Amino acid sequence: MQFNTYTVAGAHIAVWLVNHPEPDQAALAAQLRSHDVHEPQVTVDDALALNPWAARLREVFESQTVAEKAELTDALLLAADCRPRLVSHGPGSPFHFHYAPVETGLAARVRALTAAGVAHVIDAGGGSRLRACDRAGCGVAFLDTSRNGRRHFCGVRCANQVNVANHRLRQRPVGAGTAG
Repeated sequence: MQFNTYTVAGAHIAVWLVNHPEPDQAALAAQLRSHDVHEPQVTVDDALALNPWAARLREVFESQTVAEKAELTDALLLAADCRPRLVSHGPGSPFHFHYAPVETGLAARVRALTAAGVAHVIDAGGGSRLRACDRAGCGVAFLDTSRNGRRHFCGVRCANQVNVANHRLRQRPVGAGTAG
């Protein structure tokens, strides 16, 4: 699956918000800057306004079916009042999508951008790539950008822990560990 870095920037920001549900201003601003969000000056109010949004985004990543993810994402698009438009930031600058007017507050623009980014991933047939780690107790959200889209864990560490635990269970003799 090909991922256009701009159209899924919102999905990457969504992953970050889900994994940092109460971000501080500096960390949030750095994350937004790394994805070329226009004017990412974050206030305390912006950071606080995104906390409940992060919880709503988490529901998408934890949903079990693509249909559930799509339904939740559609609700996010409506809640964010996402209205795509082509914008250029000056003569000679390329046109690109903005999902909320630049004049709206940063929190509103981030809500629209993240909803649109997640929607782009689902639209490209990658809804199953929006996941939460399968290791019990982890819950880290991720966007599976692997070639085959079959990752089940947020990283190698969680995958290894599950695989080692499964191996040990298979190696245990029958009846071992039971009190007689």
